[in-house]
Amino acid sequence: MTKAVDLGATLYIPVQHPRLPELLAGANPDLRSVVICLEDSLHEADVGAAQEVFTAILRMLDAVPPQLIVYTRPRSPEMLSWMQAQPGIARLAGFVLPKITTANLADWLARLEGTGHGIMPTIESAEAFDRAALIRLAGALGPLGAQVHAVRIGGNDILNLLGVRRSRERTAYDGPLGLAIATMASVFLPEGLALSAPVFEHYAQTDLLREEVARDIEHGLLTKTAIHPSQVAIIHAALRPLASEVEDARAILAREARAVFGQGGSMCEPTTHARWAAGVLDRAGVHGVAGDAPGFPQAPTRVA
Repeated sequence: MTKAVDLGATLYIPVQHPRLPELLAGANPDLRSVVICLEDSLHEADVGAAQEVFTAILRMLDAVPPQLIVYTRPRSPEMLSWMQAQPGIARLAGFVLPKITTANLADWLARLEGTGHGIMPTIESAEAFDRAALIRLAGALGPLGAQVHAVRIGGNDILNLLGVRRSRERTAYDGPLGLAIATMASVFLPEGLALSAPVFEHYAQTDLLREEVARDIEHGLLTKTAIHPSQVAIIHAALRPLASEVEDARAILAREARAVFGQGGSMCEPTTHARWAAGVLDRAGVHGVAGDAPGFPQAPTRVA
């Protein structure tokens, strides 16, 4: 079963990008998940040629390293149906569904009935600010269970609705996108639906990217979209928990743990901290630990 934390930094790459074949062949050993995009990264005039490239890419997937999780993003429900008819489509982990709303979700889902593919619906319309609409979306997605690998936050599309762009000096949480992320976290996470943090487009601003990943984690978002290969290792390093966090998590989840106890100058309460603790150990198991911690090496150890 693929969990959101296993995805790490999910790199989006256009299907016609010249480096796509080498990335799928393992050129970036840090890469854990990739989305082959046939949506916004394509001009309409290029769709036919891009579909030919996509069918050729499907024939390459047998050689993809086992740790690399591969998705694709169609530009419409009709393209999704076309993709499903292509030889080799079963090799994909699933589909990123773009611009999902309460009005179109049913059409997308109807085309996926009976398939074994995972899905990652993307919220990037004005409904990102509409709590009632988000609750309806969560209600429709919740019964799908593990088929929903994550719900993706389309940050740039959301900001485009407001006519603004991401700051080069502040994290997403310090601008209008912060409200949308917090609202979605409060709706989807309690329903067991993981969220993927939005892309940080200013890939040269590495310190700010690290700060933003820390804010992602504070909001319960344990995977993040990447748009440049240089972001992948930075995001993965930022997702590593501290050794002290791992120590706290183990103590909280220990069978013999008291109802309330102190550790490292903080109160620990298993009834309220257990879910956080499980997330810390999940991150440690995938990404390693930022510091010495018995039982967890520094380097990543698994991708489920």
